[in-house]
Amino acid sequence: MPTGRGLDVAALVVWLATESLGAIMLRGWFARGGTLGIRRQPGQREGMSLPILAGHAGLNLIGLLFWILFLLSGARILSFVALGFMAPAIGLGISTVTIWTPYPGGHAQPEERSGVVPDELIERALEDEALGQKLVEELLDRNLGQHPARSGWSLRPLIPASHGVLAIVTFLLATLAAIAAL
Repeated sequence: MPTGRGLDVAALVVWLATESLGAIMLRGWFARGGTLGIRRQPGQREGMSLPILAGHAGLNLIGLLFWILFLLSGARILSFVALGFMAPAIGLGISTVTIWTPYPGGHAQPEERSGVVPDELIERALEDEALGQKLVEELLDRNLGQHPARSGWSLRPLIPASHGVLAIVTFLLATLAAIAAL
């Protein structure tokens, strides 16, 4: 490998970290039955499709292979070929964000929300601290689907968020490295 290629290697390291987080998410997706209808309940939202997920992961892996070939050979064109595979992979990844990202709180169904608390209940809650606390807890349960004091923080949303941030950093580093190789 030629010397003076710190930016190229940095892009590779971040790319591998991004792929690792993607593999963790993929493993979890398969563990939950994917969207192939294996464990899908009637009326459950469809979720992510296998072709989109396979396209996203496959294009990134092909780009990674071209990046490794670029590092080994020093052929500049291979860096741009790698970027050419990465760009549509990022587009497919962005399209999955709203489906994939787990939200920490559940959402109550619209029919469960009355939305209006009677004035007399609010007045009594202002005078009685215990009633006020109970009213706040019920409102949190109804609107968030869980009470923060009773449920711990989940780090699961950090995995797809970190994957996305690392993907952006990878693309920026790889683009800068490809331009610097000119």
